[in-house]
Amino acid sequence: MEPWVFPALAAAALIATHYLLLRAASGRLGDALGALVLEGTAALGIAAFWLVRGRFSTIPTSRAGLGYAALSGLAISGASILIFAALRKGGPISSTGTLVLGGGVALSALAAPFFFSEGITARRLLGVGLGLVGMVILATEAVPNPAP
Repeated sequence: MEPWVFPALAAAALIATHYLLLRAASGRLGDALGALVLEGTAALGIAAFWLVRGRFSTIPTSRAGLGYAALSGLAISGASILIFAALRKGGPISSTGTLVLGGGVALSALAAPFFFSEGITARRLLGVGLGLVGMVILATEAVPNPAP
C-alpha cells in the first residue's frame, strides 16, 4: 500500500465525523458563528499538534507556503459557512457532503493539470465522470427532511 493511503483514509473517517457533527449543529446556531466555532476549534487542535509534533518538522517554511496556506484557510472558512447554510436549509448529509467534497475533488482534479502540470489521463477523466454521476444520483435523491 502506498504511504499516503492510510492518512487519506483516516482523514476520510474524520471528514465523515465532521459532517455528522455539522448536521447536528446546523440550525442550532448561526451559520457564521458555527463556522467560527468550527474553524477556531480546528485551529486550536492544529496548534496543539504543531506544539507537540509539528514544530519539529524538517520541511522548510517559505513565504509562498504561508501565503498559499492562508488563502486555503480563507477558502475553507467560506466553505464552512456555506456548508452550515446548506445543512440548516435541510440538505441531507449524503447529498450535501457529496456535492461539497465530490465537487471539490472533481474541480481540483480538472484544475490540477493546469496549475501543477499533472497529466490529464483517461483514468482521471473517467474517475471525474463517475464521481459526477454519483454526485448527481445522490443530490437528486428525494430525502424527507427531519423536523427541526
